[in-house]
Amino acid sequence: MFFILSKTLNVLLEPLFHPFLLLIIAGLARWLRKPRLKAACLTLAVTLPLIYGFLPLSETGLRVLENRFAPPELAGRPVDGIIVLGGHTGSGLVSEQRNQPQQNQSVERLTAGLALHRQYPDVPLVFTGFSGALVPRGWPPAKMIQQILKDLGIPDDRILFEGRSRNTYENGVFTRDLVLPQPGARWILVTSANHMPRAVSAFKAAGWRSIVPYPVDYITGTIQNEFYNLPRGINNMRTLMHESAGLIVYRLTGRGSDFLPGPS
Repeated sequence: MFFILSKTLNVLLEPLFHPFLLLIIAGLARWLRKPRLKAACLTLAVTLPLIYGFLPLSETGLRVLENRFAPPELAGRPVDGIIVLGGHTGSGLVSEQRNQPQQNQSVERLTAGLALHRQYPDVPLVFTGFSGALVPRGWPPAKMIQQILKDLGIPDDRILFEGRSRNTYENGVFTRDLVLPQPGARWILVTSANHMPRAVSAFKAAGWRSIVPYPVDYITGTIQNEFYNLPRGINNMRTLMHESAGLIVYRLTGRGSDFLPGPS
């Protein structure tokens, strides 16, 4: 029920939906004879998408999320396992129809996980996550990853697949049940930098105690290099709204340990 509700209400976090919502409110205001509300909504419907293109507005919030956890220093420190969160695979239906495994803009999760697996070949590498679609179609993420490993000639005898979880909290629960981490075991957690705070919060709520955050797939740089880009700004706002809402909802529903977790 939580999954279905979260996917249904997610439309409210879509920046391109906001102008249409404002136009609907403007229509209701006209019917209710509220001229000031109507004028305000019409003005916002036109200007709000343009405001989203102002990059300091979106990148400042994203930079806070992405800078929350720094890449860890792993040299000389023991590692008991590596966990790569899903969300980097593309369309399962296209993969099935084209017979090629599709990846998306978060593919750094996969490549970083494989690089860590090469660095620590004797510990388990876990790919966790099923489809986030309400009605999954085509190849599941595990099949796409397995095909990529086969194409690259990477042995999968130390690679595990958790293929039931459909959100970040379930990633933590089902992966814990799969690997049964021992107290004090250090497991590296690989996911996008903007998603890392919510992932750490969810894994803590799921019972993990010694997670080592390994952020990848950065969207923002360390300084502001560009000030206006409409497509980029809308994409940034989409990510920022999704992750901010996720942190709040996870905490309020007990699926997260903190509103904004940071390094221990």
